[in-house]
Amino acid sequence: MKKKMNIPIMNISIMKLALCFLILFTFSGCLGGREINDLEIVIGMGIDKDESTGNILLTAQVVKKEEVGGSGKGEGGGESKVFWNVSSIGNSIFDAVRQITHKTGDRLFVSHNQVVIFGKDIAAEGLQKYIDFFLRAHEMRPTALILIAEGRASDIMDVKPETEKFPAINIAKLIKSYGFTSHLYKVNMKDFASCLMSATTAPLAPLVSLSQNKDDKDIYVSGMVVFKNGKMIGKLNQEEVRGLLWVLGKVKGGVIIVSSPDKQGNAVLEIIKAKSKVTPEIKNGKIAMHVSIKEESSLAEQSTTENLATCPAFDEMQKASAEIIRQEILAAFNKSKELNADIFGFGEILHKKYSKKWKELKDNWDDIYPTIELKLEIETKILKTDLLKKPAFPSNEGE
Repeated sequence: MKKKMNIPIMNISIMKLALCFLILFTFSGCLGGREINDLEIVIGMGIDKDESTGNILLTAQVVKKEEVGGSGKGEGGGESKVFWNVSSIGNSIFDAVRQITHKTGDRLFVSHNQVVIFGKDIAAEGLQKYIDFFLRAHEMRPTALILIAEGRASDIMDVKPETEKFPAINIAKLIKSYGFTSHLYKVNMKDFASCLMSATTAPLAPLVSLSQNKDDKDIYVSGMVVFKNGKMIGKLNQEEVRGLLWVLGKVKGGVIIVSSPDKQGNAVLEIIKAKSKVTPEIKNGKIAMHVSIKEESSLAEQSTTENLATCPAFDEMQKASAEIIRQEILAAFNKSKELNADIFGFGEILHKKYSKKWKELKDNWDDIYPTIELKLEIETKILKTDLLKKPAFPSNEGE
């Protein structure tokens, strides 16, 4: 016969009380939270200089909650926007955020913000005093992407994409798809601020531009903007950006086009994997950075009748692709020396290996950086030809 457990009455009361509190917190939701209907949900922000006053012009892309999930048709049968680009002018970003409530009636809720776009005029003046708000605000996501507009940020945010309801979401997708070409890379607020506070490393941010074909407007990423002391000093084109990414070990994909061995067409190689290693060296007062690149690819396409699935053809194409990688890296390195901006973070790498020597170098880094020697070792390998071994051309007679 089983014995009954005698639980003291005091313990039962405590258990009931704890259970009541648990149920209370479960059904209460977020204490101190605000109703969603009282929030203006922001998914993108643009910062420009107001042309008439010189103050901050803030553009916030707000979700029209009543339109989301609807038919997307206006009263007259035309297509209606599911977003609202509302703007305000203030002496600072926080002031402009507060001023915008005169138009919205509710406070902005920025926890879902995807992108912050700065106009070219703001970037040229310097971003240091403008990103403080985005790093300090409790609701702001440190992972929000930072971009620079070729012109005005408000113009970029006003272009309605074909496949997305929200321009801000479309812009974020463009940046996050960098792995397909490795011609850019995403930079969020946290990473940008980290580089901004570095004594040597120059921050970068994607550059978004506007193209117009008749009545249609499109947004595209045209390169990366280089900053020094918080100010925009130049930009890298797509080739130079990938040259930078080879060294940083951030090449995730893309294509390399080389001439076929018979020079009668091209071979298109798809980058499968790439990695890098940077080793600093100080010898006889000279600084050299040894960069080792290992890249693997596959033959994705060819425009020649030559059979490229042979060892001699592979050797030729591997040498050609290694030379292209070398030229891209040198293009980025030469641009960085021209701008005198350490976009590679070589100063930080030196600091880690030569901590004592770095104390003598850091104050004169602007004079030292252009004198650095870059030594490259590049190894490429073609692993496969995908589904075809021979080109899809008629065979020659007699073969």
